[in-house]
Amino acid sequence: MLKMKRLIPAFFLLFLSGPLAAQDISLSLPIGCELRKDCWVFQLPDVDPGPDRMDYACGKLAYDGHDGTDIALAGLAEIARGVPVFAAAPGIVKGVRDGMQDALVSEIGKEAVKDRECGNGVLIEHAGGWQTQYCHLRKGSVAVRAGQKVEKGARLGEVGLSGSTDFAHLEFILRKDGKTVDPFRGLEGGPACGPGDKPLWDAAAQQALAYGPAPYAIGVAPRAPKYDEVLKGQFPADTLPESAEAIVLWAEFNGLAPGDILRMTLTGPGGEEMASASETMPAAKVRQFLFIGKKRGQQPWPKGTYAGRASVERKDGLGAGKREIRYSFTVR
Repeated sequence: MLKMKRLIPAFFLLFLSGPLAAQDISLSLPIGCELRKDCWVFQLPDVDPGPDRMDYACGKLAYDGHDGTDIALAGLAEIARGVPVFAAAPGIVKGVRDGMQDALVSEIGKEAVKDRECGNGVLIEHAGGWQTQYCHLRKGSVAVRAGQKVEKGARLGEVGLSGSTDFAHLEFILRKDGKTVDPFRGLEGGPACGPGDKPLWDAAAQQALAYGPAPYAIGVAPRAPKYDEVLKGQFPADTLPESAEAIVLWAEFNGLAPGDILRMTLTGPGGEEMASASETMPAAKVRQFLFIGKKRGQQPWPKGTYAGRASVERKDGLGAGKREIRYSFTVR
């Protein structure tokens, strides 16, 4: 019997004596940002068993076979802020990877990340057969090592752009006995559409990760912008010269469903409306990029402070309500 005890791995003994020896797990928010202000839920686990896609709320905020919760930053430039990634529950680090470049997979190609689609990441084993995985971390940011015991909230690394991705985000994956579990639904399921009877996120995380569409980025450009330019932060200034060819307000939205109403308004320094537009979504879309604006005439633009507003409204269903962001910039 003594010999058998010596053969039991130390981390297994830790699991037996730990507070999560039961089958349930309680998950805290695994990212250090303020949801709907600094970061947004972009995609959710696909709960449809067939070739279609469906998130836990019967929406389309997923793609076929997607098994994680994607929490994204507004743009690539936000990576430099060093947004931390945290352990969602206590456990033992099973494996880590670091050293992969932060790059758009659309530019480097999928072959460059083949069999390493998670990018830089951390895998943690928890009591009761649970695992959590943290993907697309920033190169050089991984702060733990294999075999290390970590507590809930321990810093694991930072949000990055490594692996198979074209946007800066953390992909968080939960598994039980090797099988993916949607933490919004839990193990016991629940209503056909909506959170499960026993979701696995703790109360604070559930509130932060509340379902619904949102405008998540807004800015101004001196001409009609391309989405790639906005993604790469090529219009960072909050000022425009009075000689600018145009004044163009751009905005990005996420988590959209059919019937969601998108609105944008651009206002001049005297409070006059320069441009506005509205659009009702004909279909679900994870991300939508829109812009409105006005070309300059013969005279320079009036100097002063201009304002922009972008909103999305959902009339009914989960996530119903209106969400808006505002923006101001100066013409000199």
